Amino acid sequence: MAPGQLPRGILPDGIQPPPGTDIMEFCRQLAESGAEFAEQFDRTSEKYHGGLTTPVPMGGGRVPESMGGEAAAGWRALPEAPLAIDQDFGPEYHAAMAAHKRLGDCKKAISVLNKPVEMAMRLRVQYKGAEGQAKTALESRLKGAENDRNGALSAATETILNMGDEDISERTRDCVQDVYTRGQFHFEDKETFGEYMQVLQRANQAIFADQKKLLERIKAIKKAAKADQQQAVPAAVAEAPAGPEATATAGGAAAVAA
Repeated sequence: MAPGQLPRGILPDGIQPPPGTDIMEFCRQLAESGAEFAEQFDRTSEKYHGGLTTPVPMGGGRVPESMGGEAAAGWRALPEAPLAIDQDFGPEYHAAMAAHKRLGDCKKAISVLNKPVEMAMRLRVQYKGAEGQAKTALESRLKGAENDRNGALSAATETILNMGDEDISERTRDCVQDVYTRGQFHFEDKETFGEYMQVLQRANQAIFADQKKLLERIKAIKKAAKADQQQAVPAAVAEAPAGPEATATAGGAAAVAA
């Protein structure tokens, strides 16, 4: 064993004290620490569980002091906290929220369309320069890649193209249509593929702009709904039937007038 190193087994393999450590002092402190830890579980030691021998109450008969003690003895009689109920802002609010989520999902799908389109492009370039059996094998792989690409294009754009004009702008519709149409182009070089990347970027920018408009509409719907609710409370109070005290007061006033 090299000087300044611990015997194997005291620390995990590969772990050694910092350079300059007094090995004897380190071993002494390690032994003391281990002994103190073990004393907590030695029933004959004064340090057993810190000297606390009070058994933990079981069965709910008594609340532990750390949880309130006698002051919390009536915890079973406490009322249950009511479940928070989300405020319903009406069908227009839910429709706008659903449209906002659909736009977000489409934006995520469009942002990764470059991968299946690029895969088809790479296989097309390989197929173009191949011959014989290699060309036959690449042709099959190319058709499979193009099918995957077309499926990804449809999945990413079909939903948004079927959304109503109240949720998406004409600019967004045109940009997303370009994503689908130009994504099926037979790319064979990085320059034209780079142009398609710009098409994806423009589509996501247009979608983001429509999402901002939807958020403004959602905020307006919530604000209007809260205003209507605040106006409804005083009206309900005013229309509430008079209580016994109000009836007695009205009767006394009538008697005085008579």
